Parts: sequence; C-alpha cells; structure tokens
Amino acid sequence: MRNLFWSVALVCSVASCTPRGGSVADGFGDDGGGGDGSGASGSGGFGAVGPSTGNGQHPDTSTNGPGSGPVGSGAGPSGGPSGSGGSPSSGPGAGPGAGGGNGCYYEAFTTTNISNIESSYSGAQWLNKMLATLEARYPNGHYLMDAMKTDPWLTGTFPSYFELGTFDGMIEAIDTACHEESHGYDFEQALSLPNKHLYYHGENQQITPPKLNFFARNEILSLVQEGGSVTSNYDSTYLTGTQGSYDFIFLADELTAYINGLACVTTVQDYVTQTTSYRDGAASHLYYLQLYMRVARTEHATLYNQWKSDAEWQKLVRFAWARGHYWTAQALDNPHLGINDAAIWARINQPENLAEIELFTGEDPASVACNP
Repeated sequence: MRNLFWSVALVCSVASCTPRGGSVADGFGDDGGGGDGSGASGSGGFGAVGPSTGNGQHPDTSTNGPGSGPVGSGAGPSGGPSGSGGSPSSGPGAGPGAGGGNGCYYEAFTTTNISNIESSYSGAQWLNKMLATLEARYPNGHYLMDAMKTDPWLTGTFPSYFELGTFDGMIEAIDTACHEESHGYDFEQALSLPNKHLYYHGENQQITPPKLNFFARNEILSLVQEGGSVTSNYDSTYLTGTQGSYDFIFLADELTAYINGLACVTTVQDYVTQTTSYRDGAASHLYYLQLYMRVARTEHATLYNQWKSDAEWQKLVRFAWARGHYWTAQALDNPHLGINDAAIWARINQPENLAEIELFTGEDPASVACNP
C-alpha cells in the first residue's frame, strides 16, 4: 500500500504565493497510528495525513525585491556586498558549467543549446520534453525526474497547476516538478529502509540517516518571528497547523526539495521570464535549519547529541548547507529567480545563526559550504 501525505511547493510571485503540491508517498509503511518519535508517525510509518495548508495566500512581497534587506554581517560564507542582505555573491564553485575551479563544492550542469527542444515542443509531450531539457542541462535533475516519470501524481494531478501547452509553461513548471518528485523519490526509496529516511542530493549522493526522536518543527516559530519574520511567505504553511506538527524528517525533506527545485530551474534560467521565489524557498529552509539546531541544542540536549554524532545526519546537514550556497550563487545574478531572499540571507549570516552550523559540524560555516 502506498500511503500519502500532503506536501506543497510554495511558489511566490511578486504579488502572492500559491501552493503547488500534492500527495507523495510517505515511504514508511501503512499504519497511521501512534508516534515513534518521528513526528506524525506510527510504528510502521507516518500514516496518511490529509491536506492542511490553508489557501496558500500570504502577504504581498512586491516591495521586497532582490537586493533588499539589511547589509549582511560578512561573518558567513560568501557574505554579500552592501545591499545584498549577505546572500552569496560569488559563492562556492560559482560560475556557469559548475567547473569547480576554486576547489569548492560544485555540481555538473551545462549551458547546452536546447533550441531544438524548444522548437519541437508540444504540450502533449511536456514530460518527455522536460526530461530532455534536464538531460541536456542538469544530470542530477534528469536522474531524479526519470526515476519518477511514471508517478501517477506527476502525470495526472501535476499538470493542473501549470499551462504546459507551451515551452515557457514547461520551464515555469520545472522547479515544482523537481521539488515534488524529490519528496516522491525520498519517501518511496525509504520504504526499503526501515527506521531510516532518504534524501536525494544527487544520483551519487543519496543520504540515509536514521529516524531520531525529533520534535515538531513548530517549536522554532517563535524564533522565526523574533524581530519580524523574513520568511512569512513560508511560515504559516510549514510551521503552523498540521504541517507544523511534522518533525525534522519532513523539514529536512522540504529543505532538500527546495534546493533540488532551485537547482533544476537555475540550469534553465536563460528561459525564465517571470520573477518567482525560487531562491527564497531554499534560503527560508536553511534558516529554519539553523533555528531548529538552536532549539535542539538548548532544549533537547539528548536528541541534539544523537543528531550531531550521527555520520549520515552530519552528511545531510553539510550537503544541504553546501548545495544551498552553491545553487544560490549560481542563481544570484538573475533577478527573476528570487524576491525576498536577500533579507533571508541576512538572517542566515547573522553570527549567532552561523554559530549553529559551526557548533553542529565542528567547522567554520564557510569551510562546510566549500567542502561538505
């Protein structure tokens, strides 16, 4: 039996945010009972949870364009120049083609001409064309989507969120497709991994940490709201209600999915024409990661020590940190790929938040971003 839980990729324009998501396999069996310390889970699995995300509408973000927000502290990796909000400016491995010339983390992608895919595009073949596009531009994205190409949700429900009759419509959909199918892949693969979860960070980087006694992610909400939230477009979706009761297994899966979605759309950014919150989602969840670490360290010491000492969880945190920086750097020069991410990166780069990465990994955050 394939159990389902509700997942949503929150995609924002400069006017509003709209949830584009759906049900994906929970990957943990089919009993929906009781908790085993991993959030809304039973002894054999998380169980089916219905949608509980509200209407997905959030405050207008039209005044928070790229480059807004306070100056970054400079304390964090790739601290940006004045006005950038501290977001990566030429971060680890930056540069088209991901050549990794500075020895830092990189992922292979290309700027291969795909005009033949564009000129031959038809809406009836949108999925094949998306696969062809990713095959040409981003191997890790292609591996993921090729593995999930027969997912009934992808072929049945997903098209209702987008106008896939045009090539531009397919490009607009590629971030959400990679985001949602990251969830699908992770939870389906975890079916064969008792008491573990899987996080897709690339064909050759599939991380499988154990389930621990994680607390609900809504415990970080008060910290998020201190001084005024810079992630308000995401807070009510992920940190309140039913989704707020989910634990770090889910929070880390959202972080992974937002990074994967950003990676997929960044590799086709030369075709993106609408300003959307691609960078914002990844940045928001990196910030949530830091605050989750703080609450774990200060209020759940036993869990924190277990989490910190586990090699697979260390790998997950390190690669999420490095990939979040890397793909943000690749996307930073394109004003269409973010809305309020500069202000979010200013929070990420505050010394007290960077300290959580160092306390957890034992290394300077810039070093982790470069060499996870």
